Amino acid sequence: MRSSKYVLKDRWISVRADDCLTPDGTEIAPFYVLEYPDWVQVVALDGEDHVILVGQYRHGLGGMSLELPAGVMEPGDDGPLSAGARELREETGYGGAEWRCVGRLSPNPSTHNNFCHVVLAQGVSFLGEPVDDPTERIRVVRVPVAEAVQLAMSGGIVQAMHVASLLMALNAAGKGVF
Repeated sequence: MRSSKYVLKDRWISVRADDCLTPDGTEIAPFYVLEYPDWVQVVALDGEDHVILVGQYRHGLGGMSLELPAGVMEPGDDGPLSAGARELREETGYGGAEWRCVGRLSPNPSTHNNFCHVVLAQGVSFLGEPVDDPTERIRVVRVPVAEAVQLAMSGGIVQAMHVASLLMALNAAGKGVF
């Protein structure tokens, strides 16, 4: 890299413009890198083998999106498991469970510098009302595992990282996806 400068930096995203030189001498200038904190996505299964999903409005999409409970890993989180537990409780009111990390994915290695951590929570139960966040008007949706897989495979869940995370975690849980 020959040089680098920030063209945007705020609490949600930083955009960096790099002037790069490839190993064979090709210059790419500017090459934009999107800097985000790491994310966590939770595949939560209750005692009846239902997946806990959330529906919410997504401005970029211009409509509703059915997704996994997920969010940014915050500085106070001890890692993906604590971030996942926090996000699940805040967004859905569910918690407890047996927790484990089942994967780490790059949202887009060509332009993003962060990772998405896939967390599996088995045996969750409803603990109380979710946190009311005016920036996230979330509707909790509880569906059987087979229906969640069908939603992922048919476009009912459109967020690509959530589809990949769901299938990875269900496979790790021995739910016969693959």
